[in-house]
Amino acid sequence: MASGFGIVLSQTAGSLQFLANGAWTKRFQVGWAGMAGMAAACLAREGFKGAAAPIEGRHGFLNAYSPAPEPERVLAGLGTDWELMKTGVKPYPSCRWGHAGIDAAIALRAELGLRAEEIEDATLGISRAGMLLIGEPASRKARPENIVDAQFSGPFVIATALATGRMDWASYELLDDPGIRALMARVRCENDPDIEAEFPRNMSGKLTVHARGQRFVRRVVVPRGEPETFPDEAAFRAKFDGLTRQVLGAAQAERLADAVLGLGARDEVAGLFALSRPGAAQDGAQDGVL
Repeated sequence: MASGFGIVLSQTAGSLQFLANGAWTKRFQVGWAGMAGMAAACLAREGFKGAAAPIEGRHGFLNAYSPAPEPERVLAGLGTDWELMKTGVKPYPSCRWGHAGIDAAIALRAELGLRAEEIEDATLGISRAGMLLIGEPASRKARPENIVDAQFSGPFVIATALATGRMDWASYELLDDPGIRALMARVRCENDPDIEAEFPRNMSGKLTVHARGQRFVRRVVVPRGEPETFPDEAAFRAKFDGLTRQVLGAAQAERLADAVLGLGARDEVAGLFALSRPGAAQDGAQDGVL
């Protein structure tokens, strides 16, 4: 019953309460929104009557979420300005507030040839908003107990990036690795005034590493994945492969990626959905749906 209520909480509008126990609802929240949109479209198609003026009405979306809505902005630049291209794409499967630090850690490790055992300590400077998610409480962030804890742990993602030069889904297999645990104990997060000045425009970070008797600093104002640092197709596919091949197999994952990238030229999406189901490539080939 408690878990059921916890899942319902995420259906109200999303919630950070998942941080209390490493609940799976963080990733569920985005999927639920997509499923709700699909359900709404299907219901409307079948004649289910929806509310009139859902956006601009007295109790519509804009008035419900803003004290002074400007409905005319909904149509401003329609057909010429594409908001989707102003969004970011996370290159690492962890909280976005740690990504600038991960970029810095990977760069410093490559540039200096750093080894984990050489690192005396490391400090990730972030904004106050970032501290609330990946830096505090410090005692808990330094000892993540599960994957969700680790995704929201500045010490874990920085230690992993410094030790291995990467931060991907397979990195969570190192959660209980003694070497990573030892390095995590030497990593801390703090609110940095220089980085705070970049907020909210940028989710910046500054990594300071003491090693070999020296102090090394790397400041990343715009982390990888933002519109200004948008990944190319190769980077997109590398992340996609890392998340799908173990579920779909290499061949089917490749076909699904090609289908998504060619979405604009498709007349229907039934085949694309079929490709997203494990084992569907063989089934679809037999049924002729692909």
